[in-house]
Amino acid sequence: MREPPLTARPDPSKPTKPVTSAGGVILDSEGRVLMLHRKQEGTWVLPKGRVEPGESLRQTALREVEEETGLKDVKVVKEIGLVRYMFFWRPDNVNYRKTVHYFIMRLNGSAADSIKLEEDFSEHAWRPVDEAAKLLTFENDRRIVRSICE
Repeated sequence: MREPPLTARPDPSKPTKPVTSAGGVILDSEGRVLMLHRKQEGTWVLPKGRVEPGESLRQTALREVEEETGLKDVKVVKEIGLVRYMFFWRPDNVNYRKTVHYFIMRLNGSAADSIKLEEDFSEHAWRPVDEAAKLLTFENDRRIVRSICE
């Protein structure tokens, strides 16, 4: 039997906490976007994670990219935008009001083949911007990727 997902729609009967994250839209030398597939939820996402005490948003984005993909040789080009959303997190029994700041990042060299995924992820894919904007699971991620072309 499959376990229920860790996230769900916000539950109005539960408390809400704010959380800030940062992540990257990583582009390789061909301009393709890196997407990650979460094992448990079965979703295609961009790498991101929570800001730790004392970190800047840029530092968080670089750290999370390295933790989730193993990629160390990436360069932040610029902040591209942010998304906000709410969800219920079953393990903490709380709603989170999340803000994610995204940065465009470029791979230095040919590191696209040296990905070592964190255990939460089952696979990765490099896709052209227009294809990634269709395949990512969440509209917020699709919107961020589409904004590269604007």
